[in-house]
Amino acid sequence: MRNVKKTRKRQQKQTQKKYNQKGGFIVPILSHNSSYNDNLYVRESHNCYTYFLNLKSDDSVKLCKNDYSKYNMCRRAQPGYFKGYPKLNKNDYKCPTMMKRTLDDNPNISKTSLKRSCPSNYYKGALVVAPGRDYHYYRLNDDNVWTHKPGYKPSTHLDANNNIIIDPKKANRNYGGTLNYKDFCGFMCVPKDSDLKRMSHYDEDRNNPNNRKNSTIKNNNYRNYKRFKNYKNYKNYRNFKNFKTMKKKNN
Repeated sequence: MRNVKKTRKRQQKQTQKKYNQKGGFIVPILSHNSSYNDNLYVRESHNCYTYFLNLKSDDSVKLCKNDYSKYNMCRRAQPGYFKGYPKLNKNDYKCPTMMKRTLDDNPNISKTSLKRSCPSNYYKGALVVAPGRDYHYYRLNDDNVWTHKPGYKPSTHLDANNNIIIDPKKANRNYGGTLNYKDFCGFMCVPKDSDLKRMSHYDEDRNNPNNRKNSTIKNNNYRNYKRFKNYKNYKNYRNFKNFKTMKKKNN
């Protein structure tokens, strides 16, 4: 009996090691996870990009609660916005541009092929484009099932023909009219560690070229804030910095 308990404890420790890394906590990627679908504001504020990254944003949910009642839609993270790219337009919906925006946001993501395995604690994803209209992402879960989240709609393991997706490259991606994701951009290896991935919805301070200077100041202040445990300590630090600056000027 004691040996059985010891074995179970050892297995639990090994599982914990598997899902813990220096960068942060690693959550298993599962096709039956309905957390993107169950809550209205999560579903509306998260799209195929956030689902592909397996990231959720509390800020996006809060914004959605305010926006949804007014506009019947919510702001969502888009490729390139974290890096400071301007708003997407129809000329951006092509493979080279969308892949660049994806990798610039997330330098820990790398290109790969369907047959090539991703490193341990990474999973596979795919990017496609409907030229001049839209982009879309897929992800391969730990249970070896491909899934995707079409915009504000629930996540699914089915293609445009309601067939199970075996390979996104061969799946039917034609949803009618110009919404035909006919261009396959490639496969990628995506880290499971949430701290190794980044996304953002559009932000005037960061994405508007006229506000880049203000954005840099804000980002630097935020980095300094993260060094402290609470706002009070950070405020004391800022006051001390301002005091030193004034002292230099007076001298």
